[in-house]
Amino acid sequence: YFCDEIDLSGLQVDVALRKFQCYFRMPGEAQKIERLMEAFSDRYCECNPDQVKNFKNADTIFLLAFAIIMLNTDLHNPSVKAERKMKLEEFLKNMRGIDDGEDIDRDLLTGIYERVKSQEFKNGVDQVTQVMKVEQTIIGKKPILSLPHRRLVCYCRLYEVHDPNKKEKIGLHQREVFLFNDLLLITKIFSKKKTGITYSFRSSLSLCGMQVYLFETSHYQCGIQLSNNIDGKPPVIFNARNDHDRQKFVDDLKESILETNGMEQLRIEEEMARHRTTHNTMDKRYASDDSHMLAYDLAKSSENPQNRLSAPECNLKKVPFCNSLTDLSSDPVMKRGSSGASLDSGMASGSIGSSSSDSHSILMFPAAPPQSRSTPPLGLGSSKRPPAPRTPIVLRPGLPDGTQV
Repeated sequence: YFCDEIDLSGLQVDVALRKFQCYFRMPGEAQKIERLMEAFSDRYCECNPDQVKNFKNADTIFLLAFAIIMLNTDLHNPSVKAERKMKLEEFLKNMRGIDDGEDIDRDLLTGIYERVKSQEFKNGVDQVTQVMKVEQTIIGKKPILSLPHRRLVCYCRLYEVHDPNKKEKIGLHQREVFLFNDLLLITKIFSKKKTGITYSFRSSLSLCGMQVYLFETSHYQCGIQLSNNIDGKPPVIFNARNDHDRQKFVDDLKESILETNGMEQLRIEEEMARHRTTHNTMDKRYASDDSHMLAYDLAKSSENPQNRLSAPECNLKKVPFCNSLTDLSSDPVMKRGSSGASLDSGMASGSIGSSSSDSHSILMFPAAPPQSRSTPPLGLGSSKRPPAPRTPIVLRPGLPDGTQV
């Protein structure tokens, strides 16, 4: 959609391509260059239907544009020696038969070669270009400034204050402050030459979470205090030359801080949404696993405070996945399952299922009686196993003596 806003009407192919590529940072990968040239050729054909009629195939514009990019790289690459750069005859030879088997007009190709040779294709100027120029004038261990999202907001000369209650010489601790949309860079003039000014890096402050305070004392009438608890750096105190400079700088600073905090909030929300999506995907994968495990879905929490898995803070409900697992949502206490295939199978000491149901009989597992003699170690003595413990005898009133139940 952005390409549709670029007007390429009435331009030669190389001139139109030069204008088109000013809006993009030309990538190094051939695949990405190919995609850009496809977008250019489509847009050029829309803007110049009369010129396209001079070619037998509309794809010729795409091939010609790609060849122009390669020619520009070859002619203006400093790593390519002058004697190895592409000559006009070589360019004409490479372009033979690209128009559906036919050759393009020689004068057209010659004009393209001469224009590309005399003037290199360059990217257009954007906010990063200005940041790069500032970065080149600063020496020292400075952070990386030329990032795609960063732009220079303003420049201001301030005076750093070490003690607001102590008077210092006027003009002492002069600082050149560069305000970017997400960073405050504090520098000092290193040298002045005819070619320009060089700055030495002093410190930098992130605008995310920064707080700005204005103050006035008997020694400093235009004071500014900057503090940021996130990066843990001590507050920085400045004094402006006049109230106008202070007000202008503080207005730009506050606007940049609001922008930075807003972008940080969006980044956090996007990160949280990504984590939620990842966790939901993992939950679905575990829920689809048929390995006799309980799946816990978001639902109304159980009223039983003893059930940790359905506590109010968990907001979870247990759902059985197979018949061997019993729904425990109505149990007063979490109990063990009776199925041998269950992970929680084992000794059961009460009714299984609902606590109000009496249809289940009481399960009794007798304990083994104490042995009267020790079992011989393996491989010694008799190889016979000790007899299994007998089932205990329970006597109930109303039955004949000795009746086993």
